Amino acid sequence: MVKLIDKKDKETRKKTVRIRFLDTHKFHEVDDVPENVQKGDFIVIETEKGEELVLVVGYAIPDKENPPPYKFLRKAGKKDIHIFDKHEREAEGALITCKKLAEKLGLKMNLLKAYIPLNRSKIMFYYVSEGRVDFRQLVRELAKRLKMRIEMRQVGVRDGVQMFGAVGVCGNECCCSLFMDRFDTVNVEMLEEQNLPPTPAKFTGVCGRLMCCLSFEVGNYEFRKNLPEIDSEVEINGKVYRVKNFDFIREYVEFTDSEGLPYIVKFDQIENLNIKILSVPQSACTDCSGCNINNNEVSNGTENSEE
Repeated sequence: MVKLIDKKDKETRKKTVRIRFLDTHKFHEVDDVPENVQKGDFIVIETEKGEELVLVVGYAIPDKENPPPYKFLRKAGKKDIHIFDKHEREAEGALITCKKLAEKLGLKMNLLKAYIPLNRSKIMFYYVSEGRVDFRQLVRELAKRLKMRIEMRQVGVRDGVQMFGAVGVCGNECCCSLFMDRFDTVNVEMLEEQNLPPTPAKFTGVCGRLMCCLSFEVGNYEFRKNLPEIDSEVEINGKVYRVKNFDFIREYVEFTDSEGLPYIVKFDQIENLNIKILSVPQSACTDCSGCNINNNEVSNGTENSEE
């Protein structure tokens, strides 16, 4: 027999949902949300900032070891949305006031956004700065004018792009404002690992930092550690080949024989070939502290023998 789930049953059953904050546009999860809350709904949660209106963007798998630090309060009603819109207009005016005061005091800070939670516990000002800013006088002046508790929050340039959104060089909206919930470390070494030209300027995002997407496929290139270097001379089944290219998208190594004919080997077949490395390019031995290839000590392409 099919059991019908009534409205009260949906309100008592709980689930974990993925949310997006409306001030920072960051993502997180919230537990113990009623079953009748759907994607696209607004809910009110309790955070360290106060009562906040957030957007439900989907379902999530509960993490019992690291539960989210937020408490579900209620499904947002028309009154909550009205208060949020009212606070946003008030915050826009407060941001203008803050910018004028900061300029008057000569503070080197780029103010991005002002935000007031639903319960008006405080007003927060998000800003970007290259160093520390002594904003004590600024806070005192703001408290006198706004009659609210003031909190200044410094964020990074990548956080700023995430808050406002932007279009990247790829023509799509920046990943940080679309779906990213954390920023991974991105460095120049990732360019070399992915066979990209070592020109950071070509891979700089609108935030002025290396693009986040460079870190998305780094794990796919870890297999490179098990592969012979480009231009290495190897022996496979008694025949000599030279390593020409790696293709990490299609997952194969391209070798060429003495006549220049190609020989393609898939990554998952490499270990079964028992490849013997005969020589490596000199560039691969730069700053080398010594290696042991195929249990033979190789120096300048010749095997050393003990005297």
